[in-house]
Amino acid sequence: MIGTIFAQDFRATRKTLATTVGILLIVTAVSLVLAALNVPVLGGFGLVLAIIASILITPIVLGLLAENYWRTMYGREGYFTMALPVGGRALFAAKVLYGATMAVAALAMTAVALVACAAALAISTDQGVVEFLRAGFDEIDAAMFWLIAGSILLQILYLVVVGAGLMSVGARARFNHLGFGAPVIGAVLMYVVVTVTGFAAMLFVPLGVRLTGPDTGTLVAEGMFRTFADEVTGRTSTDAPEVFGLGILLVSVIATCVFAWWGARSVARHTSLR
Repeated sequence: MIGTIFAQDFRATRKTLATTVGILLIVTAVSLVLAALNVPVLGGFGLVLAIIASILITPIVLGLLAENYWRTMYGREGYFTMALPVGGRALFAAKVLYGATMAVAALAMTAVALVACAAALAISTDQGVVEFLRAGFDEIDAAMFWLIAGSILLQILYLVVVGAGLMSVGARARFNHLGFGAPVIGAVLMYVVVTVTGFAAMLFVPLGVRLTGPDTGTLVAEGMFRTFADEVTGRTSTDAPEVFGLGILLVSVIATCVFAWWGARSVARHTSLR
């Protein structure tokens, strides 16, 4: 049944997603042609527009997925969805799995489009594309690259799971009179809580990555508190922090797990359609 729900969501959203992403990719492609040909004025503008369009792919897809989740679960199609012979937890899992799959696919498209932007820049400056890209990747430490990639992937999953969880919790009977305003209010509160706890975790959780020195990119059992204190008291002569705290990633993992449980429980026990 999870596979059936997954397929149904794909059929319901494929046209909207394909059209939206297709438009962004066409804008990116046309802009990159102008950039690669180094057309006066339009070339530089085209490169900037292509980068913006590439970056917008993932957040726009996330927005469309959120709209589909709310509409099919608690909107005009909610009665049909809730009539399916499947438990609430399985329904939530199928919806989240579909959302995560599409979001990761969008993230991959963004990455490919940004690489294409770098290639167009190389062509416009008469540099070899392969050599230009290799030189750029060589500037990034391998461990740092995978850390950044993993962190971005974690944040995408966090947004999908927490977003679905907030909408499911906000659809309880006690919040029904607020409509979609309930998850919006929840999202604002969630942002404040995660920002405060995430900053505290970055300072005090003994896990970070070193940003300066010969061991740049290595994991260290240290948070950002010493670096932050040195910045505040003016005891450091560099603008860049020595250590970047990774405690915020732990906050994201915990929040993802909490809302996966809470959202599934809300669908199973507290769903209330207007």
